[in-house]
Parts: sequence; structure tokens; C-alpha cells
Amino acid sequence: MYKLAQVGAALALGIAWNSIASAQETPQYNSVNCVKVRDGKGAEYTAFLRDVGMKLSKARVDSGRAASVIYAQAAYPAGRQARCDYNIVTTNGFPPEPPTAAQTDADMKTAGITMGRQEMVAKRNDLSYLVGSEIWRGRAIVGGFPKQGGYVRLNYFKTKPNMGPEWLNLETTGWKQLAENVAKDMPGTSWSLWTLTMPGGASLPYDGLTVDGFPSWEALGKGIPVRATWNKVHPEMDYAQFTDRVANTVDRPRIDVMRIVDVITK
Repeated sequence: MYKLAQVGAALALGIAWNSIASAQETPQYNSVNCVKVRDGKGAEYTAFLRDVGMKLSKARVDSGRAASVIYAQAAYPAGRQARCDYNIVTTNGFPPEPPTAAQTDADMKTAGITMGRQEMVAKRNDLSYLVGSEIWRGRAIVGGFPKQGGYVRLNYFKTKPNMGPEWLNLETTGWKQLAENVAKDMPGTSWSLWTLTMPGGASLPYDGLTVDGFPSWEALGKGIPVRATWNKVHPEMDYAQFTDRVANTVDRPRIDVMRIVDVITK
């Protein structure tokens, strides 16, 4: 769709995190396009996604240039209050360069999209605009893949000076074990930990992210038994002391809830 940065701290912080985080054989990256729908264009944009955007994504997934593409729509906040009406998330290894015009033409032909590329771009721009693009690196992933109709809670974090490594350590040695137990007892739930790779800079409002996945709105509202599960998986560690340690490493400036509209895979 958009000429993606395929599409999530500055490079220096990214390098520091890369050096201390547990190595993965093939790190997963998420390229995230934050899209805002123009006023009064919601129904038309939904149709455009169905008839054009998702078909184009399917062609790119089938070609192997993306592992999957997730379409998520804002639930809370929503409307003018929401920064992104949609997140279009492409999962991959490190993202490839954006497709050329010729590649896009070929993908559209494969997808059976009859309108021309320039017409598609004009239509897309009439209905929506790109707020921004980000690339996020996965640090820990627990539980199943997001499913259509499920919900995700996006917890954005800003690490305090020189506290990035400590925050990652707390999440991977503390919360990850809780999430693993919850995913086992409550199928459909998931949790993942991400650090922002691009863009970077001290002025950014956040540089870390955790994503809590739930299979339904009811499951999101019910939540998870945090205290009981924590005491089971970490009997030697007081939960209040743990949360105090986390608060010393990061602030959480924003929490968004989004509904999974579609997940495109092979």
C-alpha cells in the first residue's frame, strides 16, 4: 500500500539493546504503518482495504516478501482522539526496501486488481493519509498469533536514561514467565516485547512496546489473574517490588486498544 519503509532509541540505543538482549537466530521485525482515515471516508476506506489493500498484501505474502500482514483498527481511543485509525503491520526478518513501481504493478496484476497503480495511489490518498512508519524488533514473543476478531492492548514505554537494558531484563525474567503461564491456562492470549529500531532520537515519546493479545472483547474485559499467576511462577519475588523496579526504568505514556480486522498469511 503506502510506499512503506516496509513497514516499531536512536540507532545508538538500538545498538545498545541489540548487544544486551538475548540473541535470536532470526529476529522478527514488525514494520508498522499508522494510517488515519479522512473525515467521512470510513466506509469507503474499509472497502478499499478489502478490495485493494488486503489483496495486494496477500500477493506480497505469497511471494515470500512478507511473513504476514496484520490489519488492526483503533478501538480505544477512537475517532479524532486516536493517533492511528489503522495499524498495518508487516512481519518479517529485517524489512526489505519498499517495492518499486514495477514491483507494485506486478503485485497488483498477481492480486487481480484491475485499477492502475497511479489510480490506486490517488484513491488511497483521497481516503486516508500516512501518519508515520516505524520498525520494531521483537525481543520476546509468547502465545499464539493474533486472530481475526481478537484485540490487542499496546503498551508504549519510554525508557529512562541508561535504563533500557534493565527494563528488558525485568520484562524477560519477570513478566514473560507470567505471560507463558497465562497463555497455557487461557488459550488465545499472547504477549510480546518490542524495541523501536527506526526512527530514533531522544525526542521520541516512546521507544519500547509490549503487546497483550486477547481472543475476544470479553476476554480483554475480563483480564488475567495477575497476582495469583505471579505468586505461582515467582514465589520468591514480591509483585509490588517488581512493579516498583519496572517503574524506575520506564514511563508508560500511552496505551491503545485495537481490534484485529484481518491477518494475512500464506
